[in-house]
Amino acid sequence: MRITKPLIVTLSILHGTAALSDETIPTLTVSSDLLFRDTSIVSPTSKITAEQARGINVTTTEDIVSHEPNLIIRKRYIGDSNGTIGIRGSNMFQTTRTMVTADGLPLHYFLQTSYSGSPRWSLVGSDEVESAEVIYGPYSAEYGGNSMGGVVKLKTRDPQKRRIVLQGTLFSQDYDTLDTNEYFNGGKGFASFEDKFGNLGLYLSYSHLENDSQPQTQFAASESGAGGTVVSGATPGTEEHGNPVTYYGDSGPDHVTTDLFKIKANYDIGDYQIRGSVAYEDRKREQDEVNNFLTDASGNSVYDNNVTTLSGTNFTTSSYGASVFQERTHDRESLLLGLGLTGPLGDDSDWIFDIYATSFDILKDEEERTGRNPEDPTFVAANTAFGGRLTEYDDTGWKTLDAKIGTETLRGDENQRLSLGYNYSQYELEIEPFRYDAINNIKGTTRGASGGETFTHSIFAQWGWLFDPKWDLSLGLRYDDWRGENGFFDDNADGFLTGSEKHDDRHESGFSPKFSLAHFMTDKTTIRYSAARALRFPVTEELYQNVNEALQVSVADANLEPEDGIFQNLMIEHQIKDGFVRFNLFYEDVDDVIFSQNVTVNGGTLRTFLPVDTVKTKGAEFVYNQNRLMGTQLNTRFNVSYTDAEISKNKLDTSLEGNSFPRLPNWRANLLADYPLAKNLEAHGGIRYASNSYGDLDNSDDEEQVFGAQDEYIFVNAKMNWQATKTTQFSLGVDNIFNEEAYVHHPWPSRTFFLEAKLVLE
Repeated sequence: MRITKPLIVTLSILHGTAALSDETIPTLTVSSDLLFRDTSIVSPTSKITAEQARGINVTTTEDIVSHEPNLIIRKRYIGDSNGTIGIRGSNMFQTTRTMVTADGLPLHYFLQTSYSGSPRWSLVGSDEVESAEVIYGPYSAEYGGNSMGGVVKLKTRDPQKRRIVLQGTLFSQDYDTLDTNEYFNGGKGFASFEDKFGNLGLYLSYSHLENDSQPQTQFAASESGAGGTVVSGATPGTEEHGNPVTYYGDSGPDHVTTDLFKIKANYDIGDYQIRGSVAYEDRKREQDEVNNFLTDASGNSVYDNNVTTLSGTNFTTSSYGASVFQERTHDRESLLLGLGLTGPLGDDSDWIFDIYATSFDILKDEEERTGRNPEDPTFVAANTAFGGRLTEYDDTGWKTLDAKIGTETLRGDENQRLSLGYNYSQYELEIEPFRYDAINNIKGTTRGASGGETFTHSIFAQWGWLFDPKWDLSLGLRYDDWRGENGFFDDNADGFLTGSEKHDDRHESGFSPKFSLAHFMTDKTTIRYSAARALRFPVTEELYQNVNEALQVSVADANLEPEDGIFQNLMIEHQIKDGFVRFNLFYEDVDDVIFSQNVTVNGGTLRTFLPVDTVKTKGAEFVYNQNRLMGTQLNTRFNVSYTDAEISKNKLDTSLEGNSFPRLPNWRANLLADYPLAKNLEAHGGIRYASNSYGDLDNSDDEEQVFGAQDEYIFVNAKMNWQATKTTQFSLGVDNIFNEEAYVHHPWPSRTFFLEAKLVLE
């Protein structure tokens, strides 16, 4: 569609940049993205391009946004399927508060939450990403309450000409903790082909990643009164609450393998464009090298429950779980489809429309856990008694439909803009865990199947008016109609949860108004205040997923109310030569906060989703991005943020009032810098910092640098990029240069080296 001068001038002003002169404004052909930018206008945003991300050791797509303001990616290792994301006052386990999309395809996983609800980052190859934009908060009506934290919008390459890429990466991590001291190695291969054949644009890619992680879980037990086999290999220490424990093993490496096959195509028909996408992922994870540090006098591994260390400490390994040394395998296959159409509503129309439908299906998802370790003398007996576990996902996935129309010249008025839209989403989750004989691969009785569906119909309107050259007003309204249906739990009545239950269907709805007012103080300085209400409805796991095991029970709540929040942001931005300075003040007041809580019941762990009545969050962000700093060739991206999230009301346990909300550090800071050492040689550096936080609502877990802690960290990274020839690039990098030891419950990666070669033929 042809877009001319008035639109370009309007958008330049709204973004706080100087308007262009008449002579410098060409007629442009653009996609629908340009006509639905009110979301970025009314919200604080941060954008990083693939070129700017060259200084990051990018192995998977989430690395691209790892240094963006007030954002955290909990990537425990390269290839981690649980790369959760948190933005501002939404912590890394409130994954249903952050949306992640790639060209409109949803990568967010609103079937589950916490570590199980991490976005499906690996459905997008890191090389195909052209840019990533982070939109903070729910200030636009375009997105629902799942944007309480924000939205990450990935834009991938649009095929314009022939381009072939071959890329290989090797990485190695030096890990030395407890009795594990070794290198964990991995690699990644990537190939892509793109071209433009007349009106057809085509992109094909294949990515293969294989890696061994550092051990993710450390096994510890508290002292007990019982004696037993005298062992060596145990290490005394403390756990996250400061209590003395004995460490006696770890989970060994996670061996992960991921294969991604990708096809994208678009076809131009006059001013209209059809686009489609197919992504198939085959992911496997094996944990079959579990480490038992306990040995007897003859050097044999000891799997007895009751043992005595050489120092005389007695403990029982069953305090961490009778099957603590069990082996695990996880096999998952996923298919993501997208189909869309964009174009004008008619000839010479100022309105443009965009329709996009997506479908995500879990083709296979099975996790096997053995009954005990194969070296354990009780291995055969435990398995023949069906002491293992097999978990299967069935009829699990989602479907979405987005339809939007918009104009930048409402009724011929170049100072008014309007966007209207409709969204439909359907999410279905069904999980069935079985007792399992891992030796003979025999499925036993169920441990309790559960699941359900959610449906949401939404409509929105976003209107903007540049009513004065120095003032811009934007008003939005969103209506969500949500249903929870077909929820069930079916158990064979031998655990903590018993019986069968079908939950009553639910129906909730609500309006979410939006407001934003900007004052353009000068051509370079903008101040904008935005406020919004947002409703975040429960996802299927929170409503319906129940787990019934001897030492782990998860209880969903089919009656959960939606999270209801008021959000405010005041932004001041000043454009400088080759960059900008931005300052944000934000305040969030959210009621009925759904959060996974763990409590001990009858010696086991009960996980539930009891709501916290009110959490109030206030904070500030400072961003300074500038190229050619002080006239040099040094380019920098720096940000620092402060966030204070407090439980202000909790009638179920008033002792929690005044506590900090978990997994939200007060301080975060990031720095990216690059400098050309020679014509074809660049040096890059990066720093990520976060202060410590708590993992529990009662804030009792204040021990540092132990398994289970939420530690302060400073990770320093470096990278060298060498353009050897016109088509050949080499990179050498290292993350966590100073080998900082820190935990995010699990251990963060230690020092890791990277070597990359890339061939680009254009």
